[in-house]
Amino acid sequence: MLVKIQDLETELYPEVIEEITRASEQEKITQIQAAEDFAKGFLFKYDLTALFGTKTTDATHVDESLKKCVKIIAAYFLVRKANPNVQMSIFKDDYMMMIGTKEEPGWLYEVRNGAINPAWPYKQDDPETPEDESQQNNDFYWTSDIKRTNRF
Repeated sequence: MLVKIQDLETELYPEVIEEITRASEQEKITQIQAAEDFAKGFLFKYDLTALFGTKTTDATHVDESLKKCVKIIAAYFLVRKANPNVQMSIFKDDYMMMIGTKEEPGWLYEVRNGAINPAWPYKQDDPETPEDESQQNNDFYWTSDIKRTNRF
């Protein structure tokens, strides 16, 4: 995992995290994993293993902006779960800054759409697939159907 439980303490006080999760380590891990999975959905063209790591290995390319984004998403998920004396508007503003909407894109939308191009490793080509994924690593991505031949 890119974000560890103690990393959330930069976004929420430890006692607030403990109160929301009722001191459940599994609940903290679940919310962090949900935040990472949410962020991965925007970053399909990048090497997700290098950026996020796996359950058994750490990320090989650590980017503090991405880490901050995942922490904000995880904190937002935690605060939405239970709101003990926390101003939701602050977390919503941070969430919108990092994610946003199609109409008002945030940081993740801008990275996905190629408006922001961080120095992250792209996904490598998988020789088992028919298309070359490494050729899709432009600042934008498109695809189309294979041209068909009509026969009369």
